[in-house]
Amino acid sequence: MSTSVAPPPAAPAEQPQPVGPEAFAAVLAESIEQRRGGTVTWFNHYSGLRALQAGVPVDRFDYLGLDGVFLCHLVRTEGCRTSADLVMPLLLERTQGLRIALIGSRSGTLSAVAEKITAEYGHQVVLVRDGYDELPEPAELRRQLGAARVQLAVVGLGAPKQDFYVLDAATPGVLVTTCGGWLDQFTAEAYYPAWAYPLRLNWLVRLAREPRRLWRRYTVDAARALRARAALTEYVTVRGRRPLDAAERPTGSASADAPAA
Repeated sequence: MSTSVAPPPAAPAEQPQPVGPEAFAAVLAESIEQRRGGTVTWFNHYSGLRALQAGVPVDRFDYLGLDGVFLCHLVRTEGCRTSADLVMPLLLERTQGLRIALIGSRSGTLSAVAEKITAEYGHQVVLVRDGYDELPEPAELRRQLGAARVQLAVVGLGAPKQDFYVLDAATPGVLVTTCGGWLDQFTAEAYYPAWAYPLRLNWLVRLAREPRRLWRRYTVDAARALRARAALTEYVTVRGRRPLDAAERPTGSASADAPAA
């Protein structure tokens, strides 16, 4: 008497895995190298809610990154944290000889950032504009970016001002990106200690460093974001789906495993 052997159960279909900062940096590097340019922004619970309330057209961005574990959990996205403080240094490492513009913050901070970018990454900062005293109108900035042959423009003006500004300053062939607090953090030695990233306690480090400025963001504003969870989720994951997918699931030749040429 023969017995039939049931075939082994089929393996579950492999699900696409959300990518991290390395792959996002690779996508942005490819965009620069192929002269596609584009616009980039990052949201945490605070900046995302402010952008939502101000009516920032998130769907107009080419790339959207997530700057904060709380926002990732709040909107229940599968995406990894891909904040500017993680992605920007990786982008500078993956590219060579970029012509960079820095817009925002104060002139002293911008000078320090420019010096560090040149010393550590070999790029050339060719345009610097103080965000308080020298901020040009977007149309004028577009002209200046073109005249200086800028490839990467980094804008730190605070949300939602920087989001509107980046969209209005979009320039063919130039990657124009917001950067959160990266301009102010970049020159600080080990702003985030090594243990903060694996424990996901960057927010606590920032709060300890800047309590007067940030306590409200992690208490009152966090509660407001929680109350607005449904609207914020729709804003980030539905209206922002295209730029969010462009950052989380890149296509093309860029790979997190192979540095850009």
